[in-house]
Amino acid sequence: MKKELLIASALVGSVGLAGVAEAASMSFAGNTRVGVAGSDSNATATATKAGDIQSSLSVSVSETTDGGIKISSGFQILNEGSYANNTSGLTLTFTDGSSLDLVKAGNASGSHDIAPPSGGGEVGIAYTSANSAPGGIDFVGSADQVGFEYHSAADAMGVTGLKFGVSAAFNEEATTATTGAFDTGYGVGVTYVTTAGDTSVTVGAGYAASDYIGTSLTKDEAGGHVGISAVTGDLTVAAAYGSGDTVRTATGMVQRNSDATEVGIKYVSGDITFNVGHLSSSSVDETYGTAGSGVKDEKTQTSASIDYVIASGVTGTVGYRDQEGADENTVLTTDSGSSWYIGANISF
Repeated sequence: MKKELLIASALVGSVGLAGVAEAASMSFAGNTRVGVAGSDSNATATATKAGDIQSSLSVSVSETTDGGIKISSGFQILNEGSYANNTSGLTLTFTDGSSLDLVKAGNASGSHDIAPPSGGGEVGIAYTSANSAPGGIDFVGSADQVGFEYHSAADAMGVTGLKFGVSAAFNEEATTATTGAFDTGYGVGVTYVTTAGDTSVTVGAGYAASDYIGTSLTKDEAGGHVGISAVTGDLTVAAAYGSGDTVRTATGMVQRNSDATEVGIKYVSGDITFNVGHLSSSSVDETYGTAGSGVKDEKTQTSASIDYVIASGVTGTVGYRDQEGADENTVLTTDSGSSWYIGANISF
């Protein structure tokens, strides 16, 4: 209870500071992607293609106090063509460049992951829900909306190129012990940027852990990731790895032990950007309260794309992905095959 009171005090103090304008500043941004997507699943003899239109629109609101503290939040009106009201939490940005997210803050581990380049566009064949292999390295990091995440300023603790973050979330009043529920969790993350000759090198790492309430649980959530990215002129090369245990409750309680590896290359030549990426991941899943077989689910996918800047705010994309999915070490034709996309993204 003491943790909740501390957060409540921070919220009240932030919104009650003198000098806050009665009407905060507002801005909005969004995009619309229009194209044609096709797929050739190994489960069917005929390839399919269809028009694909995806849109988003979000609003940001903020104001700065007389003391220089920026208070900001926002919400999403439209997300991928569906009406939404995905509201952000409250962020306080301090004069030294550090910031504090309050309510729906997220997890500091995921904030410091390295995301290797990968092919773009609306590509991909949907994996069956039985395939629990992760789609990226930052799959560990559960959080409750009651919590915080602190982001340090650049060159933290006097170290050039260093940034770090810490987060915590707590839902100690959770009572659904028979089906499982998130209880408490924390995350830490660090990013370090340095140079080696003409190359800028970024290293990112994070670790997160969570406790779950559940009478039949045999493990809690814990794991981390590490990655490195090197940029030399117009060329970017990156690799990252994540591993750990997770607990999921959305579609029935499931315990998982997973790992994932991502590698990617990006090259920019004038208005053209080339991306190539590869993901390989696996997971051993256990239904809540039931011992798992120890046999892995797997995902393997290679993607590539070419982006061309047609005009200011308008980018054309040609993308391709080849993938294979397996459930309990059995390759699924429904999860496997190739897909492509040709379209344009207009952002504002």
